[in-house]
Amino acid sequence: MARLWQRLRRDEGDIYGETAFSLPVILLVVLMLFQAGFLGWGANAANNAARHGARMASVAQVNPVAVAVAEARSAVVQDFPMDRSPVVQVLAPGGVPGSELTVRVTVHVPNVLGPVSALFTGALTRDFTVHGQATFRQEGW
Repeated sequence: MARLWQRLRRDEGDIYGETAFSLPVILLVVLMLFQAGFLGWGANAANNAARHGARMASVAQVNPVAVAVAEARSAVVQDFPMDRSPVVQVLAPGGVPGSELTVRVTVHVPNVLGPVSALFTGALTRDFTVHGQATFRQEGW
């Protein structure tokens, strides 16, 4: 009887149960950390690209809108290569010395949680979008 009681009290199989419960939780936390890193990276790239595009356009003497779009697009593709088609908008065109020139860059950040969330609710299956915006005054000489 004592041997049977000792055999029943052994916890050799507990490690499998603990692993089966904790491993998916750990993997989900790691994916969430990756997603947060991608979102931060994308937001930083969008802000830097908007600032670069607005700055280059503010000193351009000819066609500042085209300069803003080209410079911002090239900066965001270089900084965040995961999005090959960022959206660059010029909200205030500048053009006259002293006027404001505003550039807005939208970056699409891939969703690494999409396949996992599709198993449960399917709510987070689309990519995330982050925006960066910068305003400079048009310079003139």
